[in-house]
Amino acid sequence: MKEQFATEPELVVVEFNPWLFSGTQPLTDVFFREIAAELRVEDRSRFETIAEGLNKYGDVLSPVAVIPFVGGWWDRAYRATKTLANWWADRKKGSRTFRTTVTDALSELDHPIVVVIDDIDRLHTSEIRDIFKLVRLTASFPNVVYLLAFDRVRVEQALTEEGVSGRSYLEKIVQLSFDLPAIPHEMLRAEVFEKLNVVLDGVEELRFDQGAWTDVYVEIVEPLIANLRDVTRLALSSAPTVRALGADIEGVDLLALESVRVFRPEIFGALQRVRTSLTEIPDNSFGRSDTSRQQAEIDGLLEIAGSNADLVRQLIRRLFPAARRYIENNQYGRNSQAVWLREHRVAHISFLDLYFSRAAPSDLRSFRNAERASTLLNDATALGAFLDSLPIDELEDAISGLEAYQDEYPSDAVVPACVTLLNRIHLIPDRPRAFFDPMRPDIVVGRVVLRLLSRIDDPVDREQAVRTILPDLITYSAREDLIRTVGYREGSGHRLVPEQVATELEETLIQQIRESPHSAAPQAEWNLARVHWLVAESLATEYTAPQFVDPTEVRALLFSAKTTARRQSGDSRAVHEEGRLWWGALVQIFGDESALVTAIELLKAVDGDTELVQLAEQYAGGWRPSEDSF
Repeated sequence: MKEQFATEPELVVVEFNPWLFSGTQPLTDVFFREIAAELRVEDRSRFETIAEGLNKYGDVLSPVAVIPFVGGWWDRAYRATKTLANWWADRKKGSRTFRTTVTDALSELDHPIVVVIDDIDRLHTSEIRDIFKLVRLTASFPNVVYLLAFDRVRVEQALTEEGVSGRSYLEKIVQLSFDLPAIPHEMLRAEVFEKLNVVLDGVEELRFDQGAWTDVYVEIVEPLIANLRDVTRLALSSAPTVRALGADIEGVDLLALESVRVFRPEIFGALQRVRTSLTEIPDNSFGRSDTSRQQAEIDGLLEIAGSNADLVRQLIRRLFPAARRYIENNQYGRNSQAVWLREHRVAHISFLDLYFSRAAPSDLRSFRNAERASTLLNDATALGAFLDSLPIDELEDAISGLEAYQDEYPSDAVVPACVTLLNRIHLIPDRPRAFFDPMRPDIVVGRVVLRLLSRIDDPVDREQAVRTILPDLITYSAREDLIRTVGYREGSGHRLVPEQVATELEETLIQQIRESPHSAAPQAEWNLARVHWLVAESLATEYTAPQFVDPTEVRALLFSAKTTARRQSGDSRAVHEEGRLWWGALVQIFGDESALVTAIELLKAVDGDTELVQLAEQYAGGWRPSEDSF
């Protein structure tokens, strides 16, 4: 709707979020003041009379004004801006005078002002009532339209008083109402599959029974997901568990259990307590065994599930077949346990114990880290401090989780967030990844940066954002990466700026490196070899190789030129790895092989006989991998 308001004839939109002030001071104290402030920001010369009138109208209506010397609010607002004499003079005039002033000024507008009030249902009951009283007080102002967004059931409950229906109260205030349609089933399912695919794609040697997934998804996972936020919660919360256990435990089982853990923690807790009854097969070799204890535990589980009892029955049917004897006439022999063991199913107690002992924390850490970071995007200092406070192994999930909020990125967050994220690429651990997993640390960050920049629709503003970001990046690696992202290089450029601008930015970077080839932060460089190779290739015969005498810089060059070749034989799941160096590019960067060898010896004198030094010495000694070695 706000997009439509911006079309011709463009309407002035004022946003008031009462939740920001909830619990700090009476909403009547800030309602008119905030709307007046927004109007002044919009156009002071045009709306000053209206803004000033609203300020004074709010002063007179404020309940705090009745006791002028009491309360921190008086100290913060009035004592700093008004004298007691001025306030008392306004008070004696009454509300009618200022209401008339505002009404006259509003009547002269060509188009109405739209006041958007969101998150009403998140307020306390008394505050919800205050908001609607304030709207009612100003509903007769000409050329003012209120757009109120809220959960109807919650608000009706809050407005209901003895003898007065909340629905009837709403009907007297809201002239036109719209109910948002339910999310289309197909859209929700597509979102689930897209986000879960991202989770699963990052797991090497993932066990995943596609044939079992359809039934488990339809009968267990999907009934627990109500909206897009649930989709995000499930993806972010299950990722650490799937990453840790996906190669050891059947992935379909993991996703089913993670869905229960995230959305029905009370059932999840009960599952832990009855894990033996869920997995053991009674020994009937000496007659009928007593299973009364197991039956009682399963019955208790169903009782705890309440309205979700059918879902638990489906969970038992699909994940814990040994317990089907307690809900239906279906029993399994003891040889079935060997099958479940070979298939790495949680139906076997060994794998269920492994899951419960290593499952992701129930506090949804990954989701909450990303959620917290999303609120700090427009504050580079606060965002940086928060990311730096996270354990290093949680940093990647927190940053990648920001993709879920791409539709909510504020425009003023683009520059500070991009700078903060690009300057922390080197801090993300470069963990072992699958054969075709492209999610290196720079790609994890790059996906978020791309979405941030894409939030700026105006090409001129987007170009200016890029130009503002570049000088604040501490590494040449990050600058080259950003220029490549917004440019036109095949396979990596997203054409976010005009082609001539991208060319100019790249040429400027090359000239900067030519004039000052040594990085100011070599310890943070993560792609320094590519940067200097770009300079060498661009300058060609005019290229003069710098003298690299800083061991930190030499280490950064060699490390960023190192890759790992992987091979897996057809009859084994074991993955064999072999280090490789971009030797030809390094020789070109250092000027000749002699200078490169000297730099390697310099690094060895500082670092010792490290794996990186050993690999470099192999190349310096003439070794090269054969084409068919890997």
